[in-house]
Amino acid sequence: MTSGRETLPSSRRRALSAARGKVLQRLFAEEYESRPSPDPLLKDLIGWEGEDPMANAYADRLYAEILFRKPEIDAVIEELARGWSLPRLTRVDRNILRIGLCEILFDPAMPFRVSVHEALDLAHRFSDPEAVSFLNGILHEAGVRHAPEKGPYDPAPPRTGASAKRSRSARSTPKKEALP
Repeated sequence: MTSGRETLPSSRRRALSAARGKVLQRLFAEEYESRPSPDPLLKDLIGWEGEDPMANAYADRLYAEILFRKPEIDAVIEELARGWSLPRLTRVDRNILRIGLCEILFDPAMPFRVSVHEALDLAHRFSDPEAVSFLNGILHEAGVRHAPEKGPYDPAPPRTGASAKRSRSARSTPKKEALP
C-alpha cells in the first residue's frame, strides 16, 4: 500500500486517469442499456487490451466497488446534493460523483485530494462548466462528514532536521516595527 505522500510516475498517473475515464464511460453507457444487468459481482470486468495492467486492475476494482456499493454511494449523493434528487442530476454528473465518492469513502489508499482532483478533471472534460463547483462542493462535504480521517484538510507533514530548526528560529525572532 502506498502512502498519500508518494508520487507516481506521470505515465502511471495518466494511465489511472484514463482508467477512471473508462469507468465513467462504462457507467454512463449502462444507464442506457434496456436489458436487465446480471448480478454485478458476475459481470465481465472491463479489461482493455494494450493498456497499463495496473490501470486495468484499478479500473476493474473501481468499477466493481461502485456496483457493489452503489446504494451507499447514492444515499450519500442524495444526502449532500441539497435540493437535487439523484434522477435530477445528469448521468455524467451522477457517475462522476459515484467515482469520486467511491474513492473517498472506500479506498483508504487513495488520498482525498487525488480523488477530488480526478473527479473534477472528469467534470471539466465531460460535464458542463457550471457543474464543476457543484460536484466539488459535494465531494468536499463528503470528505468532511463521511471520511474525516482522509478529510479535505490534509495537513503538511511535520518538518524535521535543519529546515525545522530554521523555521522555529524564524518564528521566534520578533519582527521589527516600521518607523512612522
